[in-house]
Amino acid sequence: MTLTMTVTPSPIGTRPARIGQWLLAHPVWLLAAFAFWLAATQWMRPLFVPDEGRYVGVALAMLQSHDWLVPRLDGLPFFHKPPLFYWVTATSMSLFGVHEWAARLAPFLGAFFTGATLFWFLDTHASRRAAGLSLLLLGTFPLFFDGSQFASMDMLVASLIAITILLLAHVSERMKAGATAPKILILAYATAALGMLTKGMIGFVLPGMVVTFWLLWLRRYTHLYRLISLPGIVVFLLIAAPWFLLMELKFPGFLYYTFIYQQFDRYLDSTFNNPQPFYFYFMVLFGGLLPWIVGILLMRILPGWRQALLPAGKHTIVSLGVIWVAAILMFFSIPTSKLIGYILPTVPGFALLMALLFDQVLARNAQNPVQIHAWYRRIALLALIGGSLGLVSVITFSLIDHKSHKAVTESIRSEIAPDASVVFYNYYFFSVPFYLDRPEPALVTGEWHDPANFKTDGSNTELYTSAQFDPKAAAKILISTDDLATMIAQARAGARPPVWVYANRNDAANAPLLAQVQPRAQDKRVNVYCFGCTPAAAPNP
Repeated sequence: MTLTMTVTPSPIGTRPARIGQWLLAHPVWLLAAFAFWLAATQWMRPLFVPDEGRYVGVALAMLQSHDWLVPRLDGLPFFHKPPLFYWVTATSMSLFGVHEWAARLAPFLGAFFTGATLFWFLDTHASRRAAGLSLLLLGTFPLFFDGSQFASMDMLVASLIAITILLLAHVSERMKAGATAPKILILAYATAALGMLTKGMIGFVLPGMVVTFWLLWLRRYTHLYRLISLPGIVVFLLIAAPWFLLMELKFPGFLYYTFIYQQFDRYLDSTFNNPQPFYFYFMVLFGGLLPWIVGILLMRILPGWRQALLPAGKHTIVSLGVIWVAAILMFFSIPTSKLIGYILPTVPGFALLMALLFDQVLARNAQNPVQIHAWYRRIALLALIGGSLGLVSVITFSLIDHKSHKAVTESIRSEIAPDASVVFYNYYFFSVPFYLDRPEPALVTGEWHDPANFKTDGSNTELYTSAQFDPKAAAKILISTDDLATMIAQARAGARPPVWVYANRNDAANAPLLAQVQPRAQDKRVNVYCFGCTPAAAPNP
């Protein structure tokens, strides 16, 4: 059953209503406003650690080394994730420079194209007003707004998952109407392949799971095989397969590590980082979609939604949104390890459902100027609160950040000569390479001889794992404290260029090499020492 929705002109003569109507009539400007809103605060925060520092650092190393095939963390092959995010980010920094906002282009593009695709889908299958509301919702969901400015794979893969779902659903709707859309179907296979190049198998497994459940619910059994496209499969393989095969040829064991260890084992194992209860993502979504969820509950419009949208038991687009949200929410709630960004693929599904909800409420009150005026004010108020929450969160994080070591690194960057050595003491300081912007990897001390030290997640565990793919490079980069002591003695004697050492302040207090040495610079968490440098004034604590 197909539900036809039309845009009813608003009787309101207020300026916001007129602006909204004009934007709906000119979607290019509406999308431009959406893009501006997402991009305006990209520059404000230092890189978060470890995630932003890690992934942007890998992209920067790719740019500096001119090796666009092998992602490297501190000079070592880093195969936790496929390379699409790194390619986009390295390209952005090559065009615009090494800045935070350039480092966050990938999540911005993911968020923008999610909104653009959802707008197109609802404009095609629901109404122009529902399409516009979906952009308003996405832009004022704090979880989505913040995710669009966080430099990791999460928003990019969430976007590609959402776009693939919408493209496949569009093709199915066209089939239901007796038409075809072969180009859109091939495009869906291409976006699924890009999703795989972003974060592995979830790039095609999650869209396939959602669309399969949806087709079974609608009893469109023939669509299950009609959506299988041989040209689409060829496109998928041409996009996704070459990099994985090249890495296996260059680094035997890569495919097992990437698909078995990094995906199956991490999904099923309870020993990985950030264990959370089953209901964790329900709480994340409740907080991340404020104030819209609370507003809907307080306005008591859910019964009216059921009456308007499900007159015969179900509506195809509504059922897509419900299955979309429920299937992915359950998928990520099963593992013990849970991170907030994992749940981003559900957010466009929520936007789809809520946009249809408010569109129908407005349609039902179209002939009542008082009521429709009240509903527009409620929607505007929710959008204002949600947008403010997202904006305040970004500003707050930019003010209270104490982990990126941006300030302390920029204060000494000009003093570090190109031939000097930079050493991280027993910990990898993820954001420092970005702010130093030097091509040489840092040396890192640790107990590298004992595998028992690297059984759990941590910065040095990532380096230890990466070292297994390139032991020769690791032997030069992963050093012992005895090696550092020798380097310090040589630098003090003038036998080698200066040695700069980053150390957590707690570690430095207990390290014989550092305990009695005056730091060259420091912040609340880290001391930076220089051995072989000329004396400098004591830093401010």
